Parts: sequence; structure tokens; C-alpha cells
Amino acid sequence: MHSFPLFIVGAPRSGTTFLCSVLNAHPHIQLTNECRIFALVKEMLDVDSQRPDLLGAACRDRFNAYSRRTLGAWVERFYREDLDMSAPIWGDKHPPYADPTILSGRTGAIERLPRSGSCLRLIHELLPNARFIHLHRDPGWVANSLVRKHWIGSVNDGVRVWGQYVSEIIDFFAEIPKEQTLTIGYRNLIEDADTTIASISRFLGLADPAPMRDFLHAQRSAPTPFSDPVTDIADLYVVPPTPTTDNALLALAEKAATQLGYCASATLSESR
Repeated sequence: MHSFPLFIVGAPRSGTTFLCSVLNAHPHIQLTNECRIFALVKEMLDVDSQRPDLLGAACRDRFNAYSRRTLGAWVERFYREDLDMSAPIWGDKHPPYADPTILSGRTGAIERLPRSGSCLRLIHELLPNARFIHLHRDPGWVANSLVRKHWIGSVNDGVRVWGQYVSEIIDFFAEIPKEQTLTIGYRNLIEDADTTIASISRFLGLADPAPMRDFLHAQRSAPTPFSDPVTDIADLYVVPPTPTTDNALLALAEKAATQLGYCASATLSESR
């Protein structure tokens, strides 16, 4: 089968760690859980390489051009040689790869954070054959989970963060070939596991989806403990029967909520 990088993205608290474990159940897939290497690469290229105390102006442009030509292969060698990943499909799960303020951090009011741009376009530039899976979840549930974790100050800010991440992903997906992107809802992953796993299998070109499907079904009776930040394992199987987000909150998520089919006045849909 073909070999290519794979990246799982989505807003924080959307179930990306769980999906990573589901995919890693397949022998042809090896994904790290937040290696974050492209956050480091973006920092180096966009910030550190502009510092005159770190890199002389005379070679700055040539260094950046050379880095963008070669760093993709360097990242793959790191995965293959140092992380000992031999599976055809390799990559990472890290929600902040989609954070449009990734170089700014998330302190203070989110409206004032400068948009430094996410890592998504850099990943695609360095690894042009990479594929991306976007896992999305009800913005109200995500916002409340962010507040419970003390990662955000209010539900309103949590919904805005959800909207920032998801809008970034939607815009990025519109820029690259459709065959390199897949969007799935967390509700579908839990409630219609067989159909969703079949969709993932077709997207990745896997002949046998059974290892992922069997792992997902087994989790219902014996969940696998996860490391931080996923410590509330029971939440993995919480799918609210009705929307948790009202129209006022949905407005804070802007176009992202509408494009993914979230509607407070109708039955919640998490499918694309």
C-alpha cells in the first residue's frame, strides 16, 4: 500500500486522542500523541530565523528556502529512524496544529490574540502528500469541557476558541485536494462506528478496517486509560441527545457551526 503522513486535527476536547488510539489499533498506522514537531518547526521558521542574534541577514532567505525544501524529509526520517515507526501511514495527533494563534499562546482575552497562522499550511508545504482527518464535536460540549479543565475562562470564550480552530481547518481543507481530507463527527464515531470506520478505511486506502472497528467496539465495555490531558474517560462516550449550544453561543462560533451542521433549534448533527 501507499505510504504517506497522516495528521488528526480538531478543536481541543473533541476526542482526537481517542481517535488516535482507534487508528493506532491498525497495524498499518502509527501516530504519535502530540509529538508537536511542526509547532517547533513553525517557531523556528517564522520567528527564530528572523532574529539577528540567531541567524545572520545574509543567509536568512537561503536558510528558509532550504529548510522548506528539506524539512519534510527530515521529519519523516525522525519518525522512521528515531521513533522506529515502520508503518506505511505515520504522523501525529495535535489539536493546536489548527490553532490560528499558535505562536501567540492563549492568555488573556482571545479577541486580542494576533493571528499568527496555524501549522496546517506549513505541514502541507513540507509534506505535500499528507492527509488530514478533522474530528469535530458539539461546540457547547467542547466549551464546557474547556472550562472544567480551567483551560479557558468562560463558555463563551470556549465556543469562540472552537470556532477559531474549526474555521481554520475548514478554510485549509478548501485549499487542498479533497482526497487528502476527511471530516467526521464524534457523534458518528461513537453512534455509527461501523459506517464511520468504513469511511476512514476508504480514505486511507486500508483493505481491512477490522482492527479499528474491533478496537472501537471493545472500548464500550473496557475503555483504555489515556494519559493527560484525557483523564475523564467516561466523557469519551457522552453524546448529548440534544444540542448543548444555544443560538447566542453558536453565533460566537461564526461560520464554523453552520458549515458543520450544528443548529440549536433542530436535532444535533455532527456529520459533514
